[in-house]
Amino acid sequence: MRKKEPVRLLTIITTVALSTAAPASPWDAVLGKGAPAAHEAAGFSGKAKAVFLDGEDWCGKPTRFFAWYGVPERASETNKCPAVVLVHGGLGTAFDGWVRMWNERGYAAIAMDTCGSVPTRVSPGSEQWKRHDWSGPAGWGGFGQVDESERDQWTYHAVSDVIRSHSFLRSLPEVDSARIGITGISWGGYLTCIAAGVDHRFAWAAPVYGCGFYVDGSAWAKKLSDMGARGEKWLRTWDAGVYLPAARCPFLFVSGKTDPFFNVQMLKKSSAVVKGPVFYDIRETMPHDQDTGAAPESIRSFADHWSFGKPLSPEISHEW
Repeated sequence: MRKKEPVRLLTIITTVALSTAAPASPWDAVLGKGAPAAHEAAGFSGKAKAVFLDGEDWCGKPTRFFAWYGVPERASETNKCPAVVLVHGGLGTAFDGWVRMWNERGYAAIAMDTCGSVPTRVSPGSEQWKRHDWSGPAGWGGFGQVDESERDQWTYHAVSDVIRSHSFLRSLPEVDSARIGITGISWGGYLTCIAAGVDHRFAWAAPVYGCGFYVDGSAWAKKLSDMGARGEKWLRTWDAGVYLPAARCPFLFVSGKTDPFFNVQMLKKSSAVVKGPVFYDIRETMPHDQDTGAAPESIRSFADHWSFGKPLSPEISHEW
């Protein structure tokens, strides 16, 4: 039998998410700052360009975050291209190959690290990425940071990095700012949902696996329940279900019915509160990893539909 505590928490977050008045966004000030300053990132090998971008202050100190970005060769100030913001998932970082994949499709792209790391392993065979001198808070989820100032917690910084990356793309002369979308994988899908709910400049959003309503059967539901009042505080402040009702751009939810981290009830609740058009590519099974999450043709088709007016692929449906 399911414990009563997760149900109580679910009631709380559902009430918050479905309220008629959208909550004030913690990121309003970030949106008003425009494009971040860029700094040279030397010593990184990739076909995309490596850069450090200014982030938000953390514990009173300035931060920067690492990113790869690239623009298609044929794009120019007189031949502007669409663009996409790429948000990695847990155990991930900024991926050069992901940027190049979208460049080859005719899109400018940026992939940022959201955990204060660079794309260099701590040691051979390690799953950990090296942190740098300008790092903000480490991921993922920031559950242990919930009693700190909101501006010093991981979700605030991660979403801020996404918004700043979007602003950076918009500042590039080759980019058509009216045709910039976002896609993210797992925790990156969660961040995509929040970012699209608070940054209304996005033309489309395609979260993969990740969504909101964490107490409704997610891999972190028990953890949040065990946290008691602190778990409720995290849900009120950082659950994507709080911000999705303000999302206006077209959404494509991509996942598998048997995903072990974000179940179908979470996806249904998340899609139900989005104000803009909602589409689905929900598969019977889908491995949960970065490469699989970046691969679906449906994401490319969705981007091409809103960027170039092309028809949607058969995998995409208006129906669940």
